[in-house]
Amino acid sequence: MRTRTLLLTALVVVSLLLTTATPSRAEDLLLRRPVPGAVLEGFSAGPHPWSPGHRGVDLAARRGEAVRSAAAGVVHFAGSVAGRPSVSVDHGNGLRTTYTPVRPEVSEGEVVAAGAVIGQVVAGHCTGGCLHWGLTDGVDYFDPLSHLAVREVRLLPAGSVAVTPPSFRAATTAMAGGAPPVPGRVTSRFGMRTHPVTGVRKLHDGLDLGAACGTPVRLPWAGRVAVVQHHVAYGNRVIVEHPGGRSAYAHLQRIDVHEGQRLGVGAVLGAVGSTGLSTGCHLHWMTWRGGELVDPLTVAGGLS
Repeated sequence: MRTRTLLLTALVVVSLLLTTATPSRAEDLLLRRPVPGAVLEGFSAGPHPWSPGHRGVDLAARRGEAVRSAAAGVVHFAGSVAGRPSVSVDHGNGLRTTYTPVRPEVSEGEVVAAGAVIGQVVAGHCTGGCLHWGLTDGVDYFDPLSHLAVREVRLLPAGSVAVTPPSFRAATTAMAGGAPPVPGRVTSRFGMRTHPVTGVRKLHDGLDLGAACGTPVRLPWAGRVAVVQHHVAYGNRVIVEHPGGRSAYAHLQRIDVHEGQRLGVGAVLGAVGSTGLSTGCHLHWMTWRGGELVDPLTVAGGLS
């Protein structure tokens, strides 16, 4: 009986932690500071996702200082990114906080309460020591200080105007001129980023759409198949020529077309996969106009 009571109690505790880890709306997420230090550098997103910026805040922290989870959640990542130890915590609705450079004291998949110690600050970001604290939905970045449970008052210079922090949003694949090749959420945008496999910061030359392996990939615009290949980085890839440019579909599990084949809108090119330098099932979608790579989401009117 005592053993059964303990098991039931444990299940209730875990259930409560999971409930607090997944707020029903993004706007409900309130954060607390992971370390108490002063702000050394604030948030700056830049005019475009690939523009230079400071997509997080730097908080003063000494080496070895405990870092606490800003809200309840589940550990999304605990390891090293581009040689820097990091931790990220998923708080529900795809939102997560990131902590760098931090030596993890938690494991991926572990449920953590708000204020729970998740690691220790190590050297490597600021002279004198600091914590780089970020907030993201996996596509866009937000100022974590704008979502503190206890609001901080900041004085602005005379004549300046306060900027309303951006609301959370899930990126969609909606575009003008054609339906996306697969239904799914944008998991990585076109622009500069650190490659998840090589750790090198470079241009992400396409748009990643999250979809299960085997999902049919459909052509948004009519065209002719120009290239069918297996590429070291892109894996199985199809490149299609259109009157206004080119489009490409990479990391495919299989290819259902051949070079020279003419296809109409909605034709199946193949299936989503994870071939080449890929960390999971998704479609890497590329577009060119005038011989130059462009963001697929900016192709108004299509390429046909």
